[in-house]
Amino acid sequence: MRFFASIHDRKSKKYVIYYSMVLVVIMGTVGFETLQVIHQAPLQAAATFFEGFFSLFMLGRHEKVGSSLLLHLSKVKQIPKLSLF
Repeated sequence: MRFFASIHDRKSKKYVIYYSMVLVVIMGTVGFETLQVIHQAPLQAAATFFEGFFSLFMLGRHEKVGSSLLLHLSKVKQIPKLSLF
């Protein structure tokens, strides 16, 4: 169990690396699925999206990553809306 202790301690550097890598793999999987390079069953696709949201949630629990994520999300509101018509 000592091996898995670093992925539960949100102050650890390995915590951020682990969940970032999981998120990158999930994003790649979703990208390949969108481009129809790979195909997943609906239950597998739902599990893939859930794992992506879970890893993003776990990254948000880290103090530095969570605060910088909120900072970047607040800047998104400042982007003016483009009018198409």
